[in-house]
Amino acid sequence: MSRPSTGAVLYLVFVVVVFTTTAAQQTTPKITSGEDLPVPGKPVAADHSQLSEHNIEWMQTQSPQVEAEFLLGAAINHDHGATDWINKLVDGWHEKLKPTQRWQDLQETALYSNDLRVRAAAIEINLAVYNLAKTDETADLLIKSGEARPGNRPFTGWELGMLANRGVEPNAFTRNW
Repeated sequence: MSRPSTGAVLYLVFVVVVFTTTAAQQTTPKITSGEDLPVPGKPVAADHSQLSEHNIEWMQTQSPQVEAEFLLGAAINHDHGATDWINKLVDGWHEKLKPTQRWQDLQETALYSNDLRVRAAAIEINLAVYNLAKTDETADLLIKSGEARPGNRPFTGWELGMLANRGVEPNAFTRNW
C-alpha cells in the first residue's frame, strides 16, 4: 500500500480548513420582516431611513401645511434630515399653518417621542401654527390674555410652556392666575 503524496495531503488539509472556516462564518440570516421577529431576545435596531431626493423635491412643491405635516411625520419616524428641514423652513411657516386634526395627531405623537429633537421640532411647528414669536413680548401678551379670559388659561399655559422650552424667559411665567 502506498502513502499519499505530500501535495495530496496539503490539498486535503486546505479543503478542510476552507470548508470549516466558511461554515463557521455563516450566520443566521438577517431578520427582514416583522413576522420573523421573535418577541424575546436581544433588541433589534429599527432601520432609520433618510429623506430621499424624491421626497424632498415633492415636499418643496407642496403647501407649507403639507410640508410641516410631512416633515413632522418623517421626524417621528426618525428619518434623517427631517428635523434639519423643519429647522430650515419653520420661520417661513408663521401665518401659513392651521391647527388641522392631522397636525394635532402628529404633534401629540411627536411630543412623546424618545428623541428630544423631535419634541423640539414639534414645539417649533406649534409656535408657527399659532404664529407665536419666541419673544418676551409674546409671553407677556399670553399672560395678559390668560388674566383677561380665565377660560383660555389652559391654552395660554400650554403655549407659555412651549415658549419657555424654546428659551423665552421662563421666570416671567410665575404669575398667579
